[in-house]
Amino acid sequence: MKHALRSVFRLFIFTTSFFITQSVVAGPKQINPKLILTDSIRIFAVDTTNFLTLPLVVRQDSVPMEPDEIIQDRLSCLQREIPLHFNAYVRAHIDYFTIRNRKYSKRVLARQNVYFPLFEKYLAQYNLPDEFKYLAVVESALLPRAVSSAKAVGLWQFMTPTAGDFRLKQNEYVDERMDPEKATIAACKYIKQLYRIFGDWELVMAAYNCGPGNIKKAIARAGGGKKTFWQIFPYLPKETRGYVPSFTAITYMMNHSREHEIFPDTLLFATQTDTILINQSLDLERLAVQLELSKDELINLNPEIRKAILPATIRNYPLKVPVQKREIIALNRAAILDSARIPVYVLPEAKTMMAAALPPKPAPDSAAADSVLLVDYVVKRGDIMQEIAQKHRVTVAQIKAWNQLKSTHLVAGQKISMLIPAPAAESAPETEPIIAEKKKTPVTLASVDNAHSQSRRNQIEQEVKLIHAVQQGDTLWNISKRYNNIPVERIKKVNKLKSDEIKPGQKLVII
Repeated sequence: MKHALRSVFRLFIFTTSFFITQSVVAGPKQINPKLILTDSIRIFAVDTTNFLTLPLVVRQDSVPMEPDEIIQDRLSCLQREIPLHFNAYVRAHIDYFTIRNRKYSKRVLARQNVYFPLFEKYLAQYNLPDEFKYLAVVESALLPRAVSSAKAVGLWQFMTPTAGDFRLKQNEYVDERMDPEKATIAACKYIKQLYRIFGDWELVMAAYNCGPGNIKKAIARAGGGKKTFWQIFPYLPKETRGYVPSFTAITYMMNHSREHEIFPDTLLFATQTDTILINQSLDLERLAVQLELSKDELINLNPEIRKAILPATIRNYPLKVPVQKREIIALNRAAILDSARIPVYVLPEAKTMMAAALPPKPAPDSAAADSVLLVDYVVKRGDIMQEIAQKHRVTVAQIKAWNQLKSTHLVAGQKISMLIPAPAAESAPETEPIIAEKKKTPVTLASVDNAHSQSRRNQIEQEVKLIHAVQQGDTLWNISKRYNNIPVERIKKVNKLKSDEIKPGQKLVII
């Protein structure tokens, strides 16, 4: 039996090209080693249960190949706490990285000096095997912004629920799954948690890939009791069957790349950084200009920042900058941060309420020149939008823009908001205005056409009030962004809001 298996192992050699000469009834008809994640090494996303039974035609190539005995001996020398088993599955993966996809191997070799010191630091701190640093290569190819087809993110490929379990923040502006340090700490905690459950490093890796529930199911299907990865192998999800062999193969390749004549085209190293605490809105591109850096340099140091901006509500955010910029920041901190602040415009360009949708300016000699009222009109049975527009001296296009309506169709009882010209006399229109105060207060407009010019402060005599209809998913912060960063506190004050909570359909005055 041993002799027969040994013969199969020797025949099972993957080279630069290989193909299957016939299908096997009990096994897959075709093996497609496609990448699950761009630049990933999860190469066998198919059922590999009957891998050994597939007859292969092997073509020799010019790249170095080593006999099984040598590879097995090297693995035994590399093995420390985590078992590094050798078999045909492992050999197939080793050949993938040393023969078929040498380009991929060169790329991850180039990146290892950037992230391995960080991994080694926290693996030691959490008393975990140092070899787990190779797991991040399996997961993400050492790309901190990697996103899989399953929406797993970062160096350690956390899904949203698991990331939440380990307190990795995720919002519109920051995703800490892409923060190398915080994600590494979370990964160490997760690995430690899985080891307490399974007590076996290979099962821990398999559980990291497919979840502890699937491992428990596989153990049960294999007969229960204490089982190893290879004993439950046939009962594992398809991708997980190739996961541990990938880890073993990557561990081998990264330690014996020279023997296979694999050399990276370049070597990357971690940038030495300093940290500045941010308590304001910040445009990373503007900051990069002030620090004489490229935008990409700054973003690469802070990959967790999703849109290259930070909101005004941020508090004590630790932004990383090159340590060489420490002196220039110390001398000019206030000026640099002020220059990098995201500007706030008095008249915002917004999807809900655009400056172009404001009522036409009345003639200069009008008694109500440049005055408007914000009103809420309840649609009555038989009303049509054109008549409502004419009655209130606005246009149909303006009503549609103010209320985000796609058509002119109205329903009795529906509320529509309008900015209407104020009457010359003190009397107010029949409809009640929705403003912060109960009394009908006119608002003075200046030259709308030139509102965004440098002289806008002189042109606008008083603030313009717009209305925003809260939509599903809206927050005060994204509403603020939509209106060019009008402060959230200002929106709350004008609308007398005691908290940040808002509801769909709620109307907010924007000043």
